[in-house]
Amino acid sequence: MDDYERRARLAPGLLALLPISVALAVLGLSKAPVVVSVLTALSLAGGPIVLAELVRHQGQKVQKTLWASWGGSPTIQKLRLLQEGQNSLQRETWRKAVSSVTGIELVSARSERANATRADEAIEVAVGQIRNLTRDPAKFPLVTAENRGYGFHRNLYGIRWTGRITALVVVLGVVGYMLWLANVEHQHALTLVNVLALLATALCLVIWCVLPSQMRMKNAGEKYAYELLQAAVVLAAEKAKPAPEAAP
Repeated sequence: MDDYERRARLAPGLLALLPISVALAVLGLSKAPVVVSVLTALSLAGGPIVLAELVRHQGQKVQKTLWASWGGSPTIQKLRLLQEGQNSLQRETWRKAVSSVTGIELVSARSERANATRADEAIEVAVGQIRNLTRDPAKFPLVTAENRGYGFHRNLYGIRWTGRITALVVVLGVVGYMLWLANVEHQHALTLVNVLALLATALCLVIWCVLPSQMRMKNAGEKYAYELLQAAVVLAAEKAKPAPEAAP
């Protein structure tokens, strides 16, 4: 896995499994032979890779739905001539840079009004090329960072219900275990370990109910779109530089 996959895909998946890990650790079950054997088998069988792919699938699925409700991706919205609420001077700078770098002419306002779908398609193809040209993290660190941040929030939102349900089931499991100790085993259930397990897993549930949100995902997408288009301006400026003269 590369850095993007670990942070944007694997990390949300591990957060979904965090309540289980916390409960096992606090209750002292993390060193049980069965638990160790299962975790080892999952690691050797490519469990993290499978988990990352499942998270990616859910993230892309929710992205498609939300982009439709937003009226397009943040990058497309920033380059549309008829999109309201945009800085027209900044938009024109970005459009010229994107066209210069990719060789794809973005349509006029009249053409955009006549065929909005085709106008969006032209922007999408051009932005795809810019994305490919800005994958070098050393040259475009801000683009890489914001892309990773957007991927994290998108995927986190995509698996929000998996994380919430997992956390809720674990909380109920800890409560059930404490009730079983008190009513069946007739032992003291409110031990420090049990209370810590309950509080920790309840905190995981709160985090999953608060952290994933459309607003955070949209804000992350806006930041990534901004840095990507700024990178296009840099590429256009580099392209416009005259070639150095050969030494005599």
